[in-house]
Amino acid sequence: MIRVAIVDDSRLARLELKEQLQSQTQFEVVGEAASVEEAVQLLESVAIDLLLLDIDLPDGDGFDVLTQADSVPQVIFVTAFDEFAIKSFEFNALDYLLKPVRSERLQQALEKVVPHSAVPDKLKADQRIFIKDGEQCFFVNLSDVYAFEAMGNYTRVHLAKDIPAIYRPLSAVAERLEQQFFRASRSWIVNTDYIDSIDAALSGGFEVKLRNKLKINISKRQASEFRRLWSL
Repeated sequence: MIRVAIVDDSRLARLELKEQLQSQTQFEVVGEAASVEEAVQLLESVAIDLLLLDIDLPDGDGFDVLTQADSVPQVIFVTAFDEFAIKSFEFNALDYLLKPVRSERLQQALEKVVPHSAVPDKLKADQRIFIKDGEQCFFVNLSDVYAFEAMGNYTRVHLAKDIPAIYRPLSAVAERLEQQFFRASRSWIVNTDYIDSIDAALSGGFEVKLRNKLKINISKRQASEFRRLWSL
């Protein structure tokens, strides 16, 4: 089953999408939200494969959801505004649907969804990765990466001496990494093999210092996950 969340401040709009999805047996609606805040909380608490996301929300817009959430699933925008279509694809949206949504148009969009089982395999730490940043090319072991840093739709790759960028969002990078790489916050993934020291932060999270002197904050929410994974 592909787990779906619907984000729209209109209860009627959410209901209409739910009814249209009833004929799609491989899709299951597992959550709803009516605001940016509710959507971010939903993404942090429920495993979701696909987000049907409106643009206009009472406390922001759909793009705020994608930038504030620690992890973002596949996204299809469903909105009454056509002027944000180009921007939506900068966020790697699968499709951009205009309301009212025709069933056949929704079907076309849903056919673009990649089932969880089709997600590429995790990369092993000893595998080499190719990075092309402008005219520079790098071919390095994944284990040589100290951290990944979000930079809009790009991700900066922190190596010992260089910091090239790749045109992929941090959430997409996270899907290919094993537990050795920990999602410290919405902006950082850290290679735990390079953690030199950990200190408690006033925010309730941690501050880690890597061997290359880079300092990274682990958010309060992710600090709980860090303790769960590495506590005896």
